[in-house]
This record gives sequence, structure tokens and C-alpha cells, in this order.
Amino acid sequence: MPYAVSVRDRCMYSHSLKFGDAPAFRTGCTAVVDAKLQGPALTGDGVLCDILAAQKALKNVLDVLDHADLDTLPGLEGANTTVEVVAKFIFDAFVGELGSAGAAKITRIEIRVAESDVAKASYFEEDASGVL
Repeated sequence: MPYAVSVRDRCMYSHSLKFGDAPAFRTGCTAVVDAKLQGPALTGDGVLCDILAAQKALKNVLDVLDHADLDTLPGLEGANTTVEVVAKFIFDAFVGELGSAGAAKITRIEIRVAESDVAKASYFEEDASGVL
């Protein structure tokens, strides 16, 4: 895919994690989130998507997570909110928030969540007929 647009924002959240038989523990982070949209062609206006619409969509999604306890957030309550689970949650909300937004055919969207400068996870969907 020759074209890609990326937007970035951040949020802070707290949550509990549990792995195997170990006791659950509370933690929190400032997550830096990248949303990358890809497609094979541009619109007649020469854009893959309205970058302002993508920025607003990501901000609206992260505003829900910012300073939230993920353990009590609708859609995440009861989940082991690993960074992978959070990436999928953000992906679903971002796609719903963005809609078509005057975009060309978007064939791949990836959400990458960095919990630190050395730990990142992502979720993506790709479909040649269009993700949006």
C-alpha cells in the first residue's frame, strides 16, 4: 500500500492485571497511541483521509480512557486489560468514531499503544475491499 496517514495522542489510565495464578496487581501508565491508516490510492483532493478527522476521532476515543480506571469502564470491565486488549478496544472505538470521514478506500488500520519507550503492542485489521 503506497499511502499511509498516522496520528498520535496520549492518555493516562489505571487498571488491574492478573497473570496465571499470581495475585492481581494495580498499575497505571501514560499510553502514547498511534493510529495508522493505509490505502492504495488518494481521493480526488489528494488525501488518503481527512487528517483532522482522524486526529479528532483518536482524541475523542482517548478522552474516554484518560484518567479512567479501566476496570470500571464499560466494554472493559472484567477484562484483563493488557496493552493488547486496550489496543483492540481503541481500534473498535476509533473505527466507529471515524466513519468514512471523506476518506479514500482505507484497507488497513493499525492502533499501536506504547506503555513506555520500550514496550508497545498493536492491533490491526486489513481488508483489500476496505476496512472503512
